[in-house]
Amino acid sequence: MKRFIALTCEALARSIYTVAATAPHTVTVRLYRQGLHNTPRKLRETLQEQIDAIQPGECDAILLVYGMCGTATLGLVTRHTPLVIPRTHDCIALYLGSHQRYLQEFQAHPGTYWYSLDYLERLEPGSNVALGAAQMGVIDEVYEEYVAKYGQDNADYLMEVMGEWGKHYDRAVFIDMGHGDGSAYEQMTREVAQRRGWLFERRQGDLRMLRLLLSGEWPEDEFLVVPPGHAIQQSGDETKLITAHRVDGSHA
Repeated sequence: MKRFIALTCEALARSIYTVAATAPHTVTVRLYRQGLHNTPRKLRETLQEQIDAIQPGECDAILLVYGMCGTATLGLVTRHTPLVIPRTHDCIALYLGSHQRYLQEFQAHPGTYWYSLDYLERLEPGSNVALGAAQMGVIDEVYEEYVAKYGQDNADYLMEVMGEWGKHYDRAVFIDMGHGDGSAYEQMTREVAQRRGWLFERRQGDLRMLRLLLSGEWPEDEFLVVPPGHAIQQSGDETKLITAHRVDGSHA
């Protein structure tokens, strides 16, 4: 039996505890506020601090129960213990059970807001209104970069142009993970769709990817195992998404 420490967003709280309860290994779950997604840099700093705080020999692997989440997990470095992360854009794929299913949904209907019981019951003031909304908060970070490069007036104009993406959303999907009574939140999602003139749909969630992660089964095409001394970087390959680079610049 191995020992894993799972670092995860509280938007997956019900699902991760459900899977951890029946996992074949000892899994310690550590939850972090979903509101941290609003500022990817802050989420990255928080996760790096938590990774660094884990002592050598404390666990066999650190399970990062996140996707790329915009840019939040890129650059994270593991010093002495392997780090395992799903090859996904964000937690929507973890709700749906695979990155492939997420891509199928996105290709069929890209303009979608996603909702779930786990996420909505812990929604914080000022947080994104839906899973994956506003590109997980990347907009704030991009704005700061534009101000530094081009000045505030130009940055405001560029952000206005970028904001056009929001007009193309026309579907709201409630993901039912089967944990607890989510009927009130499903109805809330339905009302949001009706109010905005959107299509409402319901999808059944799938714990498959979380079960693989917590059971120690990490197919290379779905999970990246980051060796000690390596950092997570974007690969440029949509099928792989991320890769591990040695801190000296070479990659694995």
